[in-house]
Amino acid sequence: MRTGDFIYLHKKSNKKLPSQKMKKIIFKFWLINFLISAVLFLTYHLVIAATKTIDGNLFEKLMQILELYLNIGFAFIYFITMVISSFVLLLNLVEKIRNNFYLSLLTFLGIPLFCFIFIISNLLIDIRIQNFTILTTLAIFSTIGMFLTTIQFLLFRKTINKIQVQ
Repeated sequence: MRTGDFIYLHKKSNKKLPSQKMKKIIFKFWLINFLISAVLFLTYHLVIAATKTIDGNLFEKLMQILELYLNIGFAFIYFITMVISSFVLLLNLVEKIRNNFYLSLLTFLGIPLFCFIFIISNLLIDIRIQNFTILTTLAIFSTIGMFLTTIQFLLFRKTINKIQVQ
C-alpha cells in the first residue's frame, strides 16, 4: 500500500488526520486566548471609565485628565501585547515546539511573564519612591491575564497528552 492509498482510505473513512485535528485544537486555544485578551481589554477600559474623579483645583483636574490618558495608553499597549502573545501561541503548530513542554510553555507564557515582571518591578519601584502609582490597575489585569493563560496552558498540555496517548 502506497502513502497516497493511505490518505485516500483515511479520507474515505471520514476520520481526520492527526495534524488536522492538532491544527483545530491549536486554533481553538488561540481563539480563546484572543477572546480573553479582548475581554480583559474591554474590562480594563470599563474600570478606567468608572474611576471616580475628585473635585479640586485646576491642577488636580489636569492631573486626573493626564492620568486618564496614561491609563488609556497603558490599556492600548496591554492589548497589543496580549494580541501578539496570542499569535505567538500559533507556534505550537510546529511539532518540535508543541512536543517540548518548555517551548510550548514559552509560547503561552513567555511574553505575558516578561510583561508581568516588568510591570510589577516598575510598580514596586514607584510605590517605594512615590507612594503613588498609575500601574496598579495594569498590574491587577496582568495578574488576571497570567492566571488565565496558565490555566489555558495546563488545559492545552492535558489535551495534547491525551491525543498523543491515543
